[in-house]
Amino acid sequence: MSELRLLTAADYLAHRQLMSHAFGRGGVVEASAEPKDPPVETLGIFVDGELASSLTTCPFTVYWPGSQVGTLAMGGIAGVASHAEARGQGHVDRLLVESLGRMRAAGQVISALYPFSFSFYGRYGWGWVGEKYGATLPLRELPASKRLARRLTGEAAQTHVTEVYAASGARYRGAFVPGSRNLAGLLSESDRRLTYAYTTEGGYLLWRYPSGEGAGEVREWMTDSPEAERALLALLRDLGVQTRQGRLTLPADTTLFCQTVLNEMDVRVEPVFMGRVVDVAAALGALKTSLPDGALTLAIDDPHADWNTGTWRVTLEGGAVHVAPTTDAAQLSLGIQAFSQAFWGTPGLERLRRAGKVGVQSEAAFTQLLALLPTAPVMCWDHF
Repeated sequence: MSELRLLTAADYLAHRQLMSHAFGRGGVVEASAEPKDPPVETLGIFVDGELASSLTTCPFTVYWPGSQVGTLAMGGIAGVASHAEARGQGHVDRLLVESLGRMRAAGQVISALYPFSFSFYGRYGWGWVGEKYGATLPLRELPASKRLARRLTGEAAQTHVTEVYAASGARYRGAFVPGSRNLAGLLSESDRRLTYAYTTEGGYLLWRYPSGEGAGEVREWMTDSPEAERALLALLRDLGVQTRQGRLTLPADTTLFCQTVLNEMDVRVEPVFMGRVVDVAAALGALKTSLPDGALTLAIDDPHADWNTGTWRVTLEGGAVHVAPTTDAAQLSLGIQAFSQAFWGTPGLERLRRAGKVGVQSEAAFTQLLALLPTAPVMCWDHF
């Protein structure tokens, strides 16, 4: 006998034990004297009264250039786990479908997750979105600069990081607004190692030394000018006295490689994470546009969220987007995964069409939707 319900304080220890089993390699979990309610909404499936599987939905607000207010509400899926003996029984399927309905009810029109398997979550409509660089730099080979960076601590570091992040991060779809970030945690020590905040006008980097002989970690790199970029590269060069290499993650439109490219660099490209549109009508309706008034019809197939499935009339009028069901023939057709990727902005609609993911019955409608959903950069510096 199975039951799907929200977890409560009484489930605190069972949930911690499940998280240890799934993500902590079975580390011992000490019983807490003070059970706590889950800090965010956590769903569980109980089999014969025992917690078998769980899923957490974290409410975030993310920047979204092109929306009416510049942001969208997003549900971040995390902590998806099952005990080994409960796997392969459809529990996660039930949890994901239930979470979609709950996110919709909460006004979270989009969702994102960091996948253990792209193909697994792809079956439920999430698709890879955004591209980012993971780079390992030879620190001593980086260019010097006359402009200096300095180290800040405490409240001064938090203030500088927040101001620069807000100015730079707002360019990217999916970047957390400052109020959704755990900045104190980002700046704190962990694994008995400090995090150093090095700053310059219009930029900062957060640095941690390696625990052994490996590369140091730039936990976050943010700049809004070439001068800031050069100053922070020079600071990394100085850190190379103690550590030969440094790892950092950069958005796909970074200008760092316009400052320096070295044979010893190791650079890889990977998706930012997986994204999904939870509510097609509400997501499109949250956009603003400067396009001429007009309309198109769009068919969406979403096997796991029936409120999205059907043909929609998308009307552009006076800078607003109105969406309503229609019985008219569809001019364009997309599965929910392809529509989600187009809505997020990378991969863009043209790329998806070349991949055979967009059915086009009207070139004029495709051109119109392409203008409404242009290719756009996606980035997220936060994990959940």
